[in-house]
Amino acid sequence: MSSVNPIIEQYMPMAVFLLLALTVAAGGLTLASFLGPRLSSKHKFDPYECGLDQADSPHKPFALKFYVVALLFMLFDIETIFLLPWAIGFRSFGWESLVAVIIFSGIVVCGLWYVVKLKVFEWE
Repeated sequence: MSSVNPIIEQYMPMAVFLLLALTVAAGGLTLASFLGPRLSSKHKFDPYECGLDQADSPHKPFALKFYVVALLFMLFDIETIFLLPWAIGFRSFGWESLVAVIIFSGIVVCGLWYVVKLKVFEWE
């Protein structure tokens, strides 16, 4: 009969692996800080842009439409994620699920209509 708690015995390999991973990571960072080059120059801290000198300021503001289009892309991507499980198993679900998906899609289409009405996708 073992005197070690079965839960501790079960998680011991994971704890050893975690300790080993942290040791390797810390050792690599420590070794790199001691053995790595310490040369510093002005060009080292310049942003890299395809081997050319920087064309514009990196702090130049973006138009808000870029962010809106990105958020809308994420919205419709998430809609696809919600519809995919239903599309895979739609035969095993009842009529209630079909009605729920039609209502969900209707709400999303109304949102798309509203966005198009606001002319978000038109670039000036």
